[in-house]
Amino acid sequence: MTAQTAWPAGVIARYLTKAAEITGDHDATVDVSQDPDETTATCRGCQRDISRYRNYMTEAVKRDAQKHAETCRAIPRPASTAASTR
Repeated sequence: MTAQTAWPAGVIARYLTKAAEITGDHDATVDVSQDPDETTATCRGCQRDISRYRNYMTEAVKRDAQKHAETCRAIPRPASTAASTR
């Protein structure tokens, strides 16, 4: 098991994607975030906005996030690194 990292600000729920299950990359998640105006779900693997509701439709967003996470096999794009040397 890998060490847990802190969730980004505003994230209230996180679901591991199918890719995370297969690869063990726990950065492949669907994050549910909430702010004063809306609740959203975004996949960190495929970078897709999964769900967006106004008026705190939190349970609907969580349901959509979990459904997407169960099947998404996309892995997060690696962070850019310094130019490699040959």
